[in-house]
Amino acid sequence: MENNEAPQYYQQPEATWNNDAPSGNAGDGNATASLVTGILGIVCCGPCAVAAIILSLNAKKKGTTKSGMATAGLILGIIGCVIWAIGIVMNIVNPVDYSQYLDF
Repeated sequence: MENNEAPQYYQQPEATWNNDAPSGNAGDGNATASLVTGILGIVCCGPCAVAAIILSLNAKKKGTTKSGMATAGLILGIIGCVIWAIGIVMNIVNPVDYSQYLDF
């Protein structure tokens, strides 16, 4: 039995995007960034604490599902700013003379 027709294959289904995926709120990224910069503000540099305060307030204004992260970023940012301010005041009141550590 000879058949000159091409074999019939199933047609590949058309690709579709998953539109059922949850979309994040506008402030979710800012909430995460405020937490990260708040931690950095306490650990290493004071300007990150200022950024944490700004980002957390922006996240709360835009609306976020991660309000706990935004609140934690705000608290860490405030603590970082206080530590930074104490360090600046301590340096002004009692400056360290680093020339005694240098061999000149």
